[in-house]
Amino acid sequence: MKRVVLLLVLVVLVVGASVPLTRVRDAKPAEARLGYFPPAPVIKALIADQYQFMSQVITLECLFYFGGLLEEKRQVPEWQRLYQALLTSTRLDPYNMDAYYFAQAVLTSEPRMIPRLVELLEYGFAHRPWDWYLPFFLSFDYAFFLKDYNKAGEYLAKVAQLKPEIKWYATLAARYFYEGGSTALALAYLQEMIPTARNEAIKERMITRAEAFERILRIEKAVLAYTNRFQTEPRKIEDLVEAGLLERIPQDPYGGYFYLDKQGKVRTTSKLAHGVASHGTHKN
Repeated sequence: MKRVVLLLVLVVLVVGASVPLTRVRDAKPAEARLGYFPPAPVIKALIADQYQFMSQVITLECLFYFGGLLEEKRQVPEWQRLYQALLTSTRLDPYNMDAYYFAQAVLTSEPRMIPRLVELLEYGFAHRPWDWYLPFFLSFDYAFFLKDYNKAGEYLAKVAQLKPEIKWYATLAARYFYEGGSTALALAYLQEMIPTARNEAIKERMITRAEAFERILRIEKAVLAYTNRFQTEPRKIEDLVEAGLLERIPQDPYGGYFYLDKQGKVRTTSKLAHGVASHGTHKN
């Protein structure tokens, strides 16, 4: 009897809190809505053994929300709310791989979300120790975003143990350093992710990013060849064309222009995002 009363009280509290929040949400355009979800313990107390189903529902809500924003092409996601929804989804069902996959594909677009994404993935790997995708995601995030190569190597070693039939995982770190920094790892990561993408909009974003990384890597290799040949670093990308190491300067698929910064790093005026390209001058 006490349990029934407690459940009724919880229902009243949740409904009372959600009504004004729902009104705020409904006032927004459909593609900008992401509903409010109570904390995972509250949901579990209310729906008993249906928590796995609810976890999938929340993940789908996140997918529809983000897909609507991509179609709009103007609005910025509410990153914190998106993260909280995915956190609730994974706390309801820590084995829900769709939630982790979506989180990795989307939250990497916002640098401020990377530490929280890593925590989310580490939580998932603690519950899915047989799943090689999660340590693969973690290896990439630690190396490419957080520059923590020890952690990246640690998770990459776990991937190699889980997928011994794919030998290049064991040597990916060496290839990554040899081929000019994090670009090679980023490209390998995206090439692994693209075939498994279940959403066409997300898949298209990955393909565009992979094309950009492939062209950056081509320039990086030309920079290395130039440095080895002339014992000095090029000042600008045009030097690589003049030396015959590049036939032409590759086009940035995001609409920007590639250039070398003061440290010799390949950059682009687009900052690898649509609509950000600066067509003015830049310093080499």
